[in-house]
Amino acid sequence: MNLIRSLRFKFIVGLTLIMLPLFMLLYYNNVYAMKVVRDKVSLTNMNHLAKNVEQNERVLQETNRYLYSLGERDPDIISLFFLTYGSGDYIIAKQRIMNKFMTDIGFYNLIDSFFLYDAVNDDLLLATAGNYDIKKSVVQRNMPAQMRQLEGDIQRPEWSIVRGGSFNALVKTVRINQQFYAGALVDMNALNDSQQFTGSGDRGGAVIVTPDGRALSDSTLNTGQIKLVANHLNGLESPYQVISEPGRTARQYLMVGIPSAMSEMSYVVLLPEEDMMRNLPFFQQIIRLLPIGAAVILVTALFFLRQLLFRPMNALIRGMRRVSRGELDVKLEAPSSSELEFVTRSFNQMIQEIQHLKIDVYEEKLRTREAEFKQLQMQINPHFYLNSLNIIHSLASLQKHELVQQMAGHLADYFRSSLRAGKRVITLNEEMEHIRHYLEIQKLRFPSKLDFELDIDTDAGHYVMPPLTIQPFVENAIIHGFQRRTESFVIHITARLDAGWRSQDRDGLLQLQIMDNGVGFKPELLTQLQRGEYAKDPGGQHIGIWNVAHRLLVKYGPDAGLTFENGLDGGAAVSINLPAQTEEQEGGTYAEPVDRG
Repeated sequence: MNLIRSLRFKFIVGLTLIMLPLFMLLYYNNVYAMKVVRDKVSLTNMNHLAKNVEQNERVLQETNRYLYSLGERDPDIISLFFLTYGSGDYIIAKQRIMNKFMTDIGFYNLIDSFFLYDAVNDDLLLATAGNYDIKKSVVQRNMPAQMRQLEGDIQRPEWSIVRGGSFNALVKTVRINQQFYAGALVDMNALNDSQQFTGSGDRGGAVIVTPDGRALSDSTLNTGQIKLVANHLNGLESPYQVISEPGRTARQYLMVGIPSAMSEMSYVVLLPEEDMMRNLPFFQQIIRLLPIGAAVILVTALFFLRQLLFRPMNALIRGMRRVSRGELDVKLEAPSSSELEFVTRSFNQMIQEIQHLKIDVYEEKLRTREAEFKQLQMQINPHFYLNSLNIIHSLASLQKHELVQQMAGHLADYFRSSLRAGKRVITLNEEMEHIRHYLEIQKLRFPSKLDFELDIDTDAGHYVMPPLTIQPFVENAIIHGFQRRTESFVIHITARLDAGWRSQDRDGLLQLQIMDNGVGFKPELLTQLQRGEYAKDPGGQHIGIWNVAHRLLVKYGPDAGLTFENGLDGGAAVSINLPAQTEEQEGGTYAEPVDRG
């Protein structure tokens, strides 16, 4: 059945075309609402982040100006260059510088430490609000690198990123003169304030990262989230990004970020979308449930239609297919729908009428075939009788009275046996008795010129066949193959049982063959016989062959057949194949003898 033309396909397509615009509109509405929420949340957080970055950068720039002004405005730092290292005035000046640095740390709220480094004497003056030893170690360890960066004439405003044990820091160093360097240190955690961001929840947060994605500040983000941030740093030019974790249960995030102008780092905020949308759970659930809802509605509609329409229709179609295969024992149950109930009952009534009609036609066909079979049986007997009288007439003309007497005796035996020809079927042994009497009669006519051989399997003699099945071919062999011969003419008849074709109603295939050593079939005649053209003119010269072939067809159908060929050494060969059946398997009873008048 063509699926595209089926009612099921058309209904699914129609329902889909109706529902699809509605679901698409609903889906678009929810997607648009979520986009508005993303835009608003991202704008709010971007404003907070920009404000935080602006404040940080302003403090760093002011610190830069502060450090650059130390060599010009601070007399104590200027005087250290001229004082003797370790003298009392040197120590007093350092103390005043320390006090000034401690005061200024309070003014520059992000600055963790100010320091002054004496490169000639490797002396470090450090004022810090944190752990003194750790900060001193970080500054001393990074001073050689900082001094190398200041070897040129131009001092850059950027801050360097340094690592100090368990924390990262920004360091800015300026050169006061050939001996002294001043600088400031900022703890990265002071630059990262995640409390001000909207919708970060427990699974979001802010972080400061390097261009290669390494975290510089402490953060509430886990390692996987920081790695996710590192993979999307190239998209910070966009107002925001919607990114997803890898895996089957991927969580989506809203990511906003701003690169720093004062150092090689970026400020990034990562917001879980499910926390960001916690005030809009309806939209989130609708987006997830839309495909499921569509599928549920479609499946539910199909289920009801299956029960009400498709199932009864499929039962009706299956019933029609069974009827088309010849199965008439079909009766469908009436469905609940009144319309389909009427169709189903009409179908059942139609099948009953077809059954009755088929039975009537079959019975009429049996009667016709039985009458035709009997007519064919009766037709072949006069044909043989006429030929027998011709033989007696020929012998009497030759005044061979003894042969006429012998012929009459054999003919009497033959006619006595032929009384069984009125039966529906006879055994192979009975058919061979007919053939033997016939050939004995022919031998009396052609002494020393005709001989025959009967080779019959002992297991094949009790199988039945229509009477006078073999004799027309033996008669034709003598008439047509015995022409203009000087050597003896031999007819060889064989009967074999092929058990390979055994079935419930037969024991195999009975293979009969009539061969002679005569002139054989002419090529054009052999072609006609092999094509079955003897059946086109039942009243013509091949009446005997047509009679046998038609009787086999009427009785056995395609299970029986005739083949014609010429032997390799000359002569003709006719093969007859028919089912090997006993009288019980054949199922027929003996017909009444033909009334011979």
